[in-house]
Amino acid sequence: MAQGVNQSQSDARGRASSSPELGSPSHVIQYNKQTGRPIRRSAGQKKNVAGFVDSAMIEEYEEEASDSLSEDEEGNPVLPKRSSKRKRSPSPTPPPLDPIIYDEAPDEQSDEETLGSLQRHPGPPPITLQFNVPLGFHGPLVVKLDSSVLDAIDGPPRDLKPPTSRRRRTESVAPAATVIPPKPGSGSWRAGFLDLPPELRNKIYRFVFLDDHDLIILRPTNFCKSAAFLRCCKLVHSEGCSVLYGENRFVFERNRNTRSPFWDPVPQEIGYKDCRRFLNMIGPENLQYLRDIKFIFEDANPGSTPYLGSHEARRYIHDGHLIDCLRTLRGAKLRKLTLMFAGRRQLIRTDVEFLGYLEQLKADEIIHSLSRWFYGNKINAPVFESLKERMTRKKRLYAGKE
Repeated sequence: MAQGVNQSQSDARGRASSSPELGSPSHVIQYNKQTGRPIRRSAGQKKNVAGFVDSAMIEEYEEEASDSLSEDEEGNPVLPKRSSKRKRSPSPTPPPLDPIIYDEAPDEQSDEETLGSLQRHPGPPPITLQFNVPLGFHGPLVVKLDSSVLDAIDGPPRDLKPPTSRRRRTESVAPAATVIPPKPGSGSWRAGFLDLPPELRNKIYRFVFLDDHDLIILRPTNFCKSAAFLRCCKLVHSEGCSVLYGENRFVFERNRNTRSPFWDPVPQEIGYKDCRRFLNMIGPENLQYLRDIKFIFEDANPGSTPYLGSHEARRYIHDGHLIDCLRTLRGAKLRKLTLMFAGRRQLIRTDVEFLGYLEQLKADEIIHSLSRWFYGNKINAPVFESLKERMTRKKRLYAGKE
């Protein structure tokens, strides 16, 4: 009996030492004083379970086996088997984005561009086709064909007639329904601006768009009136633009103010950049309406352009935006062109590139203007006479005094 009691007491002590419910101090959870997290007693003492192998060890073994060729029982080399696990291919690089143009640079000079009579290369004259367009429309249309290209074409001349269709349309087409406009005096008829005679509409256009003074691109005084009115319809836009651009005098001069993006600490002089943007903004159709323009050629201001470095680099003959303005106006149908030359040096015959671009402008009347602000004649007299002869049209495009 006593032996059984002692056995039950020893079992109770064993349960007390192995059970946390009985308050054994060896099974009390301990916490880290710095992080406050419980401390695992098995940390760092992990043992691999029998019958299982770590996958990392398998990958290392496969890499070592792939480096050296194994041999079979007869001694023949055996190629290693490819791993079934495919490696992820790298993603293709995205295409580059188009750069954002904050400050547009002037266009570069092309090799095929004509730079005046002093740089023209001798060769066969081109074949010229001229289409006379009645007054009131855009014209004349001149097409120049290179004779060397036509000589290189082999074979007999081709018939350019359109081919006749074999199938004829026999289906009857129903006539379109005719819409009878309401007559004046009826209740549904209302008079509008387009119902006025063209003479009255032209008077309204001149009252809105014409200005007694020159329209200077730097200080426009009448452009604010044209935006809302020209948006009415296509007919009003076409008729109004012919008065706005065709009967006003536009002045293009250098802007001596500075402007630069917010990230550029050095501001740059505007120059003729706004003039170039104006010509590109109005489009080729409105360029044909221009009749009277004036150019004031000035050098850059040293205080606004310290980055240029020399007075020769500040001359207007090296301004790329001014050259682009002359390129754009080559196809304009000008009636009167006024030129004012200013600067530190005279424009002489050796300035071939600028003279070549300038003589491509054609007008019925070329005028040399002098200003009280610029003393002296800044162009050589024989050079201007030769330039005026090349810029004046041989046959006048507009009716007037010869």
